[in-house]
Order: sequence, then C-alpha cells, then structure tokens
Amino acid sequence: MLMKKVSAYVHTHWDREWYREFDEFRLRLIEVFDYVLDMLNSGELPCFYFDGQTAALEDYLEIRGEKLPLIKKLIKEKKLRIGPFYCSSDSFLVSGKCLMKNLELGIDYAKKLGETDFIGYIADSFGHSKDIPILLKNFGIDKACLWRGLGDLKADLDWDGIKVTNLIQGYFQDFLNLDKPIEEKAQLLKKYLDKIALKSGENVLLPIGADHLAVAKNLKEQIDALNKIYKDYEIKISSPFEYFKKIQKRQKVKGEFLENSLNFILPGVYSTRLDIKQKNAHSQHLLTNIADPLEQIARKYFKVKNRSAEINYAYKMLIKNHAHDSIYACSTDKVCDEVISRYEKVNTVATGIIKRTIRDLSNDNAPLAVFNLSKFKYSGIVKVYTDKKFDGVKIFSKKGFCDEKLYNINEIPITEDYTTINEYLIDVKNLEPMSLTHISGKNLCTEKYLKTGKNFIENKNIKLEVKQGKITVTDKLTNTKYNDFITITDLADIGDSYNFGALKNDKPLKAELKSAEITKSNPLMAVISLTFNIDIPSKSTDKGRSTKTYKHKINVNAVLYNQAQHLEFKANWENKSKDHILKIGFNLKEKIYSTINEDLFSTVERKFNPDFDIYKQIPAPKGKEIKPNTSPMQRFMMTQGFGLITKGLNDYEIIKNTVNLTLLRSIGVISNPYNPTRGTPAGPPIETPKMQCLGENKAEFAITFTNSTDKMYMLSDLFYYPCVSLFTNKSDQKFLI
Repeated sequence: MLMKKVSAYVHTHWDREWYREFDEFRLRLIEVFDYVLDMLNSGELPCFYFDGQTAALEDYLEIRGEKLPLIKKLIKEKKLRIGPFYCSSDSFLVSGKCLMKNLELGIDYAKKLGETDFIGYIADSFGHSKDIPILLKNFGIDKACLWRGLGDLKADLDWDGIKVTNLIQGYFQDFLNLDKPIEEKAQLLKKYLDKIALKSGENVLLPIGADHLAVAKNLKEQIDALNKIYKDYEIKISSPFEYFKKIQKRQKVKGEFLENSLNFILPGVYSTRLDIKQKNAHSQHLLTNIADPLEQIARKYFKVKNRSAEINYAYKMLIKNHAHDSIYACSTDKVCDEVISRYEKVNTVATGIIKRTIRDLSNDNAPLAVFNLSKFKYSGIVKVYTDKKFDGVKIFSKKGFCDEKLYNINEIPITEDYTTINEYLIDVKNLEPMSLTHISGKNLCTEKYLKTGKNFIENKNIKLEVKQGKITVTDKLTNTKYNDFITITDLADIGDSYNFGALKNDKPLKAELKSAEITKSNPLMAVISLTFNIDIPSKSTDKGRSTKTYKHKINVNAVLYNQAQHLEFKANWENKSKDHILKIGFNLKEKIYSTINEDLFSTVERKFNPDFDIYKQIPAPKGKEIKPNTSPMQRFMMTQGFGLITKGLNDYEIIKNTVNLTLLRSIGVISNPYNPTRGTPAGPPIETPKMQCLGENKAEFAITFTNSTDKMYMLSDLFYYPCVSLFTNKSDQKFLI
C-alpha cells in the first residue's frame, strides 16, 4: 500500500460563548493561547492555525496587550496563521451584507498584524450557502475548508472556482490529548485517518485540536512515535496552506451543502429562541440598510461629519452576535442574555447615528423630504415623526423629548421640553432608488384603493375576509381565492436547541378563530384584528403530552395599506406551556414540491417531499439525524405564486399543500441525549429555562402573490421599511455608494 502523506495542522476551535459565558471562555482562551505562544516561540510547535477568525485574538489582546509584538513576529514568520473572518458565523441566519462586513473587519485586522494569505475556514457552521464562493471571491480568497452538510463528497473539491477541502471527519480530533498509552492513541487515530484517506488522494489533511482545547503536551514526541507505528501514513505538522499546494485534482461541485447523511446539520437552531432571530433581523436592517448607507451618503454628498468609526463599532457588536453558537442560541440562558444586550447596544448606536445625521441635514421650517435607501423604487407609506403640526394621517402619539432637543449638544432637555411626539403617515409613489426626494403633489399618491367592511379589508391587489370562522384571502390581480387560508397549529417538541423532537403518535392541535374585528380604518391603513384560542398541554415528555392544559389567546393583526401589494401580520400571545412548537400555516392549492428562498446574494431552489412524515422516521439510529421537511430562509420564500416575508422567522416547513411558518419553539435544554430525531447528543445537557420562551411573544410577517423574485426583493425591502424622513433644504438627488 502506498504510504500517504499527512499534513497535520494544529488548531483550536474557539466559540466566544456557548455552554459557558464569554468572559469565562476568555479566561480559558488566555490560558490556552499563552501556552500556544510559548510553544511557537520556543520552536516546540512549528505552526498554529487560529480557527479562521480574528475576534478570539482581539479578545486575547484586550487582556494580554504586551504580547502584540510577539504575535506580529510569529505571523510574519508564518508560524501563527490568522483570519480571514472576524467571527465564525452561520450563512443562513445572517445577511450577505453582514457576512461581507464580517470578512472586511477580519481581513483588515489580520493584515494590520501582518497576515497576507487566507483560507475561508468554515469548520463548524451547520451547512453552507451556495453563495459562499461569491463571498470569498469578492475578497480574493480562492481556498476554503468546510465541514457539515457535504455528505459523501470527496476531500478535495472545486466549488464554483473555490478550492475546497472537505474536513471528512470534522475539525474535532483530541486523541493526542487523551491520557492513554501511545499505542492506544495510534489505534484511535488510525480509524479516524482511514476514514479521511478513503476520500482523499495521496495527501491527507488532518486537524489536531478541538473546541477550546490546548495543544497536546509532547506533541513532537507523539508524532514521532506515531510515525514509527504506522506503515501507511507519514504525519508532518504543517498547515492547511501547505496542503492546498499539494492538491492538483479536484471534484467539481455546485450549489449549497445541507446534506446530513454523514454528519449533523442541526436544523432546529433556525427556530431556537426566535426572539434572538427577530432582534437580529431588526438590528441587521437598522444598521446595514439604514444607518450605514445614510452615514455614507451624508459624508460623501453633504460633507457631514465622518462617523464610519462609530458604524464599524456597531458592526463589531452585531457580528459578535453572529458567532454561530450565539446566533443559533444553542447556548446557556446567560449567554443568550448577553446576546440580547448586545443587540440593544447595536440599536442604540445605529439609532443615534441616524438621528445625528438627520440633525445635521435638517433645517428649521424646511419642507419634508424622504431618503429612499432601497435599490428599488418606493411606493407606499412614509412615516413622519414630529412634535409640530403636520398634514398627514396621525396614527400614534407618545410623550417624550423632540430630537431637536435631544441631539443638540448645546442644550440639555429639561422637564418643560417634555412634549407630545406624533407619528403621521403619508402615501408616496415612485421615489427613486437610493435618493433624496422632497414630497410634493407629483409624488403623493391621491388614489384611494383601500376599503373595509364589517369582516374584510381590501385594496386593488389583495383582500382578506372572515366568514364562519374561516379566513379567505384573494389575489385580486389573478382573481385567485384561497379559502380557509390561514391555520394555527401546535405540536409537542421533546427535542433541544439543536433539533426538533417529534413525539411518537402526536397529533396537531388546531387553534379556533374566535373573533375578527376592524380595529383601525383610515384612508391609508386598515387593520383587522383576528383572535385565535387554543388549549395547549402544560408540558410534554417522551411519555406524552400533559392532560393539564392552558388556554392561549393568540392575537393576529392583519394590516393592509392603500397601495400595498402585500398583507402584513403582527402576532402576539402569552406562552404558558413548555416543550411545544407553534406554527402558522398557509394552505395553497396544490402539493408543494419546491420553493424558492432568498439566499445571501441570490435565490436558491429547495426540493421537498410533501408527503414526508417525520413521525414515521423516529427514533433516529445512533449517530444519525433525521432531517425534517423544513428549510431556513433569509427574508423570503415563494412557491406556487405565493410569497412569504418575515422579520426574523427563518424556519418553515412543507406539509402537503401547506407552508408552515414556525412562530415558536419552546424547549428547555441545550442538548437532549434522548432526542428522538437525533441518535447521539450534540452538546452538553445543560437546562435552559428561558428557551421555553414563557411569557409575551410576538412575530411579524407578510404574504403576497407573485412568481417574480425581483418583486419579492422589492416587497421585502418595503416590508422592512427603507425610508428616512426629515425636513431639509438639501437638493433632491440620487446616490451611488
């Protein structure tokens, strides 16, 4: 047998926070990396690969700043390899813009320390978007190391022009740290190597390291001993860079990687702690689509003060929340509390930048103008907040300080300044993309399309009507009527943060629509309030659902605007029960075999078996994970002329002709070792009471009817609201940023 050359790279995979809090993990990081630096500096360790992300190094240097000269020296000597990402992120729960910023921040930091070459190292994300090659190429990166989701592919791949090494057995290999004789370690490691070698050529890439793990003691001596034992492998401590130079032949592949036949992709994380996903959607939009472009426009076109440093500060906080265990929320309650706290800080900074930019561009007694920060023309509602009299439809009032007082650095708001702030709506049309436009008769919509009745709301595009406890929605452009269109159901979930846990023989409980009432009706906006009742068992176990139930009232406000091509929904309810999953379903005409989803920079088609039944698949065999009929999405999905847009509800399911959007997963443990849909634990069995999401919950989503992806992008921008209104004398213009 030909002796295979093994390039062994020494590393540690660093989760900033997970089953312990950030600061506790950082104390461990300091101990681990102190030891690594000593080994590198002494020559005992020839090279160390620092997990493809720079945030951990930044966290280390915040405490050990005196080590910076040594770190720069080791990077220059290519003994320490860092970057390119700032944080090791997911690619389905965060936006393409944020992943771009993630790489930009990581590469900038790495280059300042002397790093010049990069690998897109994505070793522990739970699957990979098909747009990752686009992301990497944009930064001149032509190499990547991946794990999870690749199924039975070979080790060496060409993924749309990116040279990829598939980490066949993953990055996790701690055999050399075990307290066992070298002969026993050799046997364990050989089984691992044999599996990699089956998918490799004459060269094999071997990770040596694991989560938060220090370098094995006497590493050189152990490698020397292994080389004496092995007849078919020769191991050399090296780096992934050296391995890539050796590979000439690669299997060409395309598309996304969400295959779970050989390793877990843990799709339950897309709906774990949906409050965190919703906060992420809000913070991402506020920073990337409003504060950042507005700051750039103000600086480049109007010579307003440069606030790019403040923008980057907010991005760093946001992207720290995109570390995969943080955004997945498969972490302790204390970690999730820290994540939520960071989102609030991002929002504070982003809002402060927006308000200061508006202040710098505004003038007393100036006319109203609107920034449309979308790349699409904007027609629809514009919100105007002011304490002054304004000619619009007033929908909301609150007490507070006006921005003129709050953001004037030469004044301090006093009690007498506390006043009434009103929110008004106006209806505009055809605001140019990326533009500033003063509002006048030519861009005000004067047509009246909105109608309401006792049990319906409608405009020229869409109608919602309630009759005999059923909801009918009509696509008026095609005159297609969807009867009994919306249903709310609940099932037991005896899983964990990683995977939905199906209870054998469980049957869905269906909510009853108890009332429908028009609660708001004006020329621009109509709201029909839908009230659903459902009795949900107090808890669920592997023995069944509790006989004790709690009555849940779910309020869903359907909102329709005058010109809108989509119908918005705002749901709220108090969750009183544990271990269950709540879904809202949209019942289409035919069985669903495929959907189109928004991806990072494009769309992706996903196939489904509409007759799939997870309850016939359980329990999962040991080491296997049952893949449910669910899918992650960014902002939108579409099928059969139906489109669904959400704010941070990233998980949907296909059952026959129904699209089920997950509203809530209520579970109470990071990893349940007895999860019926996953045959092996995926993490520690730490209890997480806050994952049950008891108390107030909310959700925002919208529906539309179209087969056009361009229209879905436009409507998603509209739903997220891309406008900023202000009173200014600045000239109308379009912008390039």
